[in-house]
Amino acid sequence: MKLLLLLLLLLLRPGEGGAQPCPPPCACSGPSVDCHGLALRSVPRNLPRHAERLDLNGNNITRITRTDFAGLRHLRVLQLMENKITTIERGAFQDLKELERLRLNRNNLQLLSELLFLGTPKLYRL
Repeated sequence: MKLLLLLLLLLLRPGEGGAQPCPPPCACSGPSVDCHGLALRSVPRNLPRHAERLDLNGNNITRITRTDFAGLRHLRVLQLMENKITTIERGAFQDLKELERLRLNRNNLQLLSELLFLGTPKLYRL
């Protein structure tokens, strides 16, 4: 009985196996994080590490930094359409090994850095 209680406590410790909270003002449902149309100026911090789908469409994001998506190793779909993105830092997508689809249309991008998508071997739709 004590062993079972100890295991439950270990599983429910924040950040170590328990469910991560959804960053306000986004809405989370299973592996999907919806931050669509919230007038965000930057990518929210503390996104759930288990996220497979992230919708940031229709915000006011201007810059993607190399730490915005760090640790999101399970992310498969990233939607960044209809923002005001002018800059994507080199290495911004380096942790996204499972990324399959990335939507960047309707932004203010002029130039993408060399090797920007090097760390995304499964990316097939841009």
